[in-house]
Amino acid sequence: MQQQQDPIMLRRSLLSLALAIPLLASLPSAAQSIVDFSSREPIILDVASIEVESTYAAPMAPPNIDHELPLTPSDAVRIWATSRLKAGGPQGRARVIIKDASVKEIELDRTTGIKGWFTKDQSQKYEGKFQVEIVVDGTSRGFTGSVSAAVARSTTVAEDVTLAQREKTMTDLVRDLATDLDVELDKSIRTNMFPVIVIQ
Repeated sequence: MQQQQDPIMLRRSLLSLALAIPLLASLPSAAQSIVDFSSREPIILDVASIEVESTYAAPMAPPNIDHELPLTPSDAVRIWATSRLKAGGPQGRARVIIKDASVKEIELDRTTGIKGWFTKDQSQKYEGKFQVEIVVDGTSRGFTGSVSAAVARSTTVAEDVTLAQREKTMTDLVRDLATDLDVELDKSIRTNMFPVIVIQ
């Protein structure tokens, strides 16, 4: 019996890989190196495909700056989905829906007057938010369900920050948000979607 199942699982793995390759190829290589989940064991779901879509549209205007970042929040979520979720079933799909992937830049008040000459203030605050929902339907096990997670972080930079330091701060913010999201979604999937988790 095991000899009959192995080719089936191989075909499913190859199909999952074929679906993931175009998504990874569309992402900047630098982004893939910043957000790395290779040390985390993938979650195999009893679905034929993993799809990533977004209902979030970057405003492309202040205070939002997510579209300007070296690693955009949306790309970070796509890397997470491709790295952590794998298809291992004959039918059905898992939709990873990006509902929020924003980073806002907020100007902070600075010390004025003579005191301001001798004070190094924090000049900008960056607020990031991720909200993602995963919807599973059409599976061979008859399971339909969803899980969601929302995470938020913020950080500040000093008024004398260099361009390189600012970019690193924002990249670290997005990476840390992706790590937080991974923790929350991993927990939710294993708790609420265990009927469609494929154990190998």
